[in-house]
Amino acid sequence: MEKIFEAIIQSIGKHEDVVLATMIESIGATPRSSGTKMLIHRDHSIVGTIGGGKLEANAIQSADEVFEAGCSKLFEYSLTGKEASAFDMVCGGLGEVLLSFISGSDPSLSEVFRKAIAAISGQGKGWLITQYSKENFPRQSSDFCFITEEKAIIGNLFLKEETLKTIFQSEQPTMLLRNPDSSEIIFADKVQKKNTAFIFGGGHVAKDTAFLADFVGFQTVVLDDRAEFSNQERFPNCQVLTVKSYTDLPNLPIDNQSFIIIVTRGHLGDYDVLKQVLRTDAFYIGMIGSKNKRDLIYERLRKEGIDEEQIKRIHSPIGLPIHGETPAEIAVSIIAEMILARSRKESLPEYLRR
Repeated sequence: MEKIFEAIIQSIGKHEDVVLATMIESIGATPRSSGTKMLIHRDHSIVGTIGGGKLEANAIQSADEVFEAGCSKLFEYSLTGKEASAFDMVCGGLGEVLLSFISGSDPSLSEVFRKAIAAISGQGKGWLITQYSKENFPRQSSDFCFITEEKAIIGNLFLKEETLKTIFQSEQPTMLLRNPDSSEIIFADKVQKKNTAFIFGGGHVAKDTAFLADFVGFQTVVLDDRAEFSNQERFPNCQVLTVKSYTDLPNLPIDNQSFIIIVTRGHLGDYDVLKQVLRTDAFYIGMIGSKNKRDLIYERLRKEGIDEEQIKRIHSPIGLPIHGETPAEIAVSIIAEMILARSRKESLPEYLRR
């Protein structure tokens, strides 16, 4: 999403109009979930995706009408029966895609999306709000604003206090509010920093895991006690820290959105890291190694007073059971398990925890 917002700002800076496609509502097995976004340029080039296939192709074609009218439009689709066949999709589903016209001559919108980017980078959090009314087509475009956690509103959109209260009380990542007295809708995206992946160890598995973590949207921090394995050249897209020892880690910003990957070069390093990160609120803690190694470390933790509930938090052997052997294959299994955990926002089922 960060790249999409950056592309919007760049387009406004060039005085170029663009269309932002947002999956507003999805029911059933649709390609992407509510809140998924894609930016469309006049030449049909895109940033991001709402799932590919004919659904995406039709959205891109429909953007021509939005560019021509200079206003936004709600694109409704039904992927059931004949409709699903027409879209080359057998999954079925219902949904709406909002095609929001963003004028390149409205520089005030840049600050809205800059604020959203800042939130993704960890500078506060808030909601990106999109308001649209079908009754006004083809006279009005979507309105945008960003609401900070302090309830400051960036942008020209006015929201009722009751609406603000509903949005801030929600725990969901997206929210759709419909006005029963009109065709007006308000779509709210919660925007906050990326999940951070802390990778302890800078070896072969760590290198491939860091690459994939960045690729799928994690903010990545790599730590190793060897300078030759903890440098920017080896991990170009990561924050890299060289620690004096795994027994005394620095004060890291580990919170309930953080993922811990323990892949140091030895059992002792893994144990030292594991014992310390179990004191944090980390959402996911995974440790590499065989079941025998895991059991020995768990027994040592128990003898040192770590209770069973804490031990149950650990995913070890780390990764989904795809029987990978090479560093790249192991990295794929680790990232797959992290994606599964991130999407469920809860503990993984027992059969995946081995």
